[in-house]
Amino acid sequence: MNINHKFLFLLSKFAEVYPIGHSKYAPGTMASLTAIFIGYFLILNLDIKIYLIFLFMFIITSYFLCEAHIKLHKKKDPKEVVVDEISGQFIAILGCVQSEKFTYIFLFLSLFLSFILFRFFDITKIGPIKKFENLPNGIGIMADDIAAGLFAFITQAAILTSINQNIYIKTLWN
Repeated sequence: MNINHKFLFLLSKFAEVYPIGHSKYAPGTMASLTAIFIGYFLILNLDIKIYLIFLFMFIITSYFLCEAHIKLHKKKDPKEVVVDEISGQFIAILGCVQSEKFTYIFLFLSLFLSFILFRFFDITKIGPIKKFENLPNGIGIMADDIAAGLFAFITQAAILTSINQNIYIKTLWN
């Protein structure tokens, strides 16, 4: 095994978010659950602008990880690659509650809603999401999950705003 192959192997394991990508039970769902906890911790502890920079860098890095996995394993959209689910869930979580009348029930419900909406859009691939999946290589792996994350975020923002709850993304303009 040469150095290039070892490096691709290591990048491939990052793309799998090893061992999550090899879970026997719904690896994409397990990755999304993991992303909920990590993403919410990051949102709580980072300024929203820093979180968005982190998110952008994470998506770019994830693309290269997907490309490395494809190069090593020669598969179009391998099920074990779950870094794309984490990227999409990191986008969807932007729609979680931020309120002066903060209660844990609203927090839990907004996190749960973020998770359910992202998984719904990621699994069903309704609307243009399916077209993004057909893009080549790492872009195709990443684009459908980014789109699903955006759909989930917009849907959650509409739902929470309709019940008079502020969402995190609004803090960009404060």
